[in-house]
Amino acid sequence: MKLDPRLVACGLCSALAFLLIPAAAYAQMGGQECSDIQMLQHKCGEQQQSNKKQQQTKKQSQYPNATRKEPSNLGVSGDEGKTLNAGLAAANSGDAATAQKDLQPIADSSKNNYAKALALLGLAQIKYNAGDTKGAIALQKQALDLNSLDNDSYFQGLFALAQMYVADEDYSDALTTLNKWQQEGRKETADAYALKGNILYRLQKYPEAVAAIEKAKSMTDKSQPSWDQIELASYFAMDKYDEAAKLAEAMLAKDPNNSKLMMNVVAIYMNAKQYPKALALLERARANGQIHDETTYVNMSKLYYNLAVEGTDPKQNATKAAQVLEEGMTKGIVQPSQDNYKLMGDAYRLAGDTAKANAAYAKAGLPPVGSSAGKRHGKKH
Repeated sequence: MKLDPRLVACGLCSALAFLLIPAAAYAQMGGQECSDIQMLQHKCGEQQQSNKKQQQTKKQSQYPNATRKEPSNLGVSGDEGKTLNAGLAAANSGDAATAQKDLQPIADSSKNNYAKALALLGLAQIKYNAGDTKGAIALQKQALDLNSLDNDSYFQGLFALAQMYVADEDYSDALTTLNKWQQEGRKETADAYALKGNILYRLQKYPEAVAAIEKAKSMTDKSQPSWDQIELASYFAMDKYDEAAKLAEAMLAKDPNNSKLMMNVVAIYMNAKQYPKALALLERARANGQIHDETTYVNMSKLYYNLAVEGTDPKQNATKAAQVLEEGMTKGIVQPSQDNYKLMGDAYRLAGDTAKANAAYAKAGLPPVGSSAGKRHGKKH
């Protein structure tokens, strides 16, 4: 049995959900106009002083140890600032038409590189939301290459670019970008190591992927199920079935009704040749009505049958092999094919029930037990 790749794929999907425009990236208004009332009341100076105090008390940078020197000109004033912020808000809310209308002129012709970079981030989000990942990457890179953003916006944009590369299945550039984010931003987070584990897994660097996921887990008490799935797939790819089994058992204990996960644990036990454990899980799944495909029913039957052929409780296991197939056929899940009826006949023959064996062989169009042609019955499946 093979590990179901759908489980890993679904687990990784959650890692690609992100906002391209961080809260810090909204335009910082460089100046505020006074209203007529404020001018009459001589409160313009008070307002400007208040603005300065607000700027001084703004939250600390998320990248205080970054090696990148933050540009000094980070303000956008007047109507351009208002239009820019409206466009960015529209992009974040999914209003592509308004965002395009507000942001494209700024990206095309603004003389303020800070405003231009922010507009490009918003346009990149529009492209990404529309499914144009390559177009989003081009605009995101253009925004970052201007080197005009504040550090929070720049490094959050760089992290988003790494995620875009993953979405585009360009894992080499994703790793290069993420490494740059870590080296220049001088920041380590659980999410960053989880993303690195995802990328390294895709690059088939399985030991490094495991190390990255373990690092992510060590940095938070809110480990995500997708992280376990990446680590599990990495162990499986390295044929480290004992490690995979330990992790899978822990995962299944947290989510006992997850059918796909259960089948992956079965696959791990099968590859590790821990057949009793595999059958115990399959029986649990069968009892709970969690087996919905022919392949699982047939593999379960073959597993019982082969154990019987090897001499492990031959009558009991052979009988179970036949009963599993019969149940699958009764439910309409297992097809009444020649191969399946032959397996059923072989199982009943090994269990010593010649009548049921011959009935199954007849449905398979095969000769009965005891005939010269029937000597080929009973081989291991």
